Amino acid sequence: MICPIDGKVERRSVMNLKGEEQRTEPRVAVQFQAMASGSVESEGTGMVLNLSRNGCRLESQLLMLPGLSLELRIAVPGLEWALMIDGADVQWADEDRAGLAFVRIRETERQRLNHVMTTLFARKSEDSDKEQVDLAPVEFQGLEAVLAKDPELAMSKGLAWFAQDRAEFRFRGGSLLNRAFPTCTPEFAAALGKLVKAGGDREADFSLAILQNYLGSTSIDGVLKEIVSRFSHDDHKIGAVRTLINSPSMASVSGEFRLAEAWRVKKEALTPWLTDERQAVRTFAEEHMAELDRMIVAERRRVEVERELRERSRHEDESGHDDGYRAKPF
Repeated sequence: MICPIDGKVERRSVMNLKGEEQRTEPRVAVQFQAMASGSVESEGTGMVLNLSRNGCRLESQLLMLPGLSLELRIAVPGLEWALMIDGADVQWADEDRAGLAFVRIRETERQRLNHVMTTLFARKSEDSDKEQVDLAPVEFQGLEAVLAKDPELAMSKGLAWFAQDRAEFRFRGGSLLNRAFPTCTPEFAAALGKLVKAGGDREADFSLAILQNYLGSTSIDGVLKEIVSRFSHDDHKIGAVRTLINSPSMASVSGEFRLAEAWRVKKEALTPWLTDERQAVRTFAEEHMAELDRMIVAERRRVEVERELRERSRHEDESGHDDGYRAKPF
């Protein structure tokens, strides 16, 4: 069931709403990779800078204008697949940042979001109210142009930064590598695969952190297969692989069953894995394709139930009144 978020916003401009920081739910500063899609541009990547149960602040090069509605997929570490927000309305926009209000979200995703927020609040330290900023250190500035020309050098530098501070890597060194390689080129993927094949736990964890920059891309499959082959009994790494696979691209699908269709496309993309020479890769593919089948069936059933409920509600509600719903500020 898709749940609107109850509440009202007083009559004021979206910029005033931003400036006054009107929120009814506490927020937590985070830095989670996200994929966003909307009616103006098909799809783009971004970074969620803070999160609440009712909305978030998103940094992205995607065109975000007040009044537009976006679909969001937020990659939260520890979740098997990205959080799915069916409707996130732009409340305010300032250059490459925007405040979004979650106005449509399925009940299952609402429960997952609540769990994420509970976990974040539990971990929140005394200084967590301070805004986190996605900036590379001063000494990194200008390096992306150099690294973009040499994937092997990028791997070497990135691994060193990762070893220094894993917790901050995605937001510093990882962010720099994302700017140097905005898409996972064959050369970049080959360099990552080579690193995983020759390395150990650290190299695999580094690669998984980097691959968070390329949610929904099939160009990372070679690296994922290498990780599955080498670490098939490591639940943490295999879980991270599943998360990356389960975060589908929505750009080429549409309609009520678009999520189920996106997962079907993902399942088909795993077909070549079934003929891989490595047993661990074949076994993983068989198991995960079966899991995707179950997810597809459940998603289609959910959509059909919601459609039936909407039809029933439309027949029962003869008044046709607007309920006056407005999204909560956040």
